[in-house]
Amino acid sequence: MRYRLSTTAQARNELRNLPGHVRQVAVRMVNDLAEDPRPPEARELREKPGSYRIRLQKWRLIYRVYDEDGAVVLLRVRLKTGPEIYEDIE
Repeated sequence: MRYRLSTTAQARNELRNLPGHVRQVAVRMVNDLAEDPRPPEARELREKPGSYRIRLQKWRLIYRVYDEDGAVVLLRVRLKTGPEIYEDIE
């Protein structure tokens, strides 16, 4: 099953502000989530079931999977500074 992709406005802005070479890889990774929303490198966030993160160098792609709707929503693209980067994720 192919999932529908969407991004929050904040995630779109964060993607635009990534360095060019990282942005290209990030967009490719996000597009791949439509085919496999839980790739082997994805980790579910401990206190946020259904939310995942994928590492991309110093950045984290944070997204949520809605299986019942067949949707993946990119929530944030953040520079990893510590565990607090996940605190305000829905």
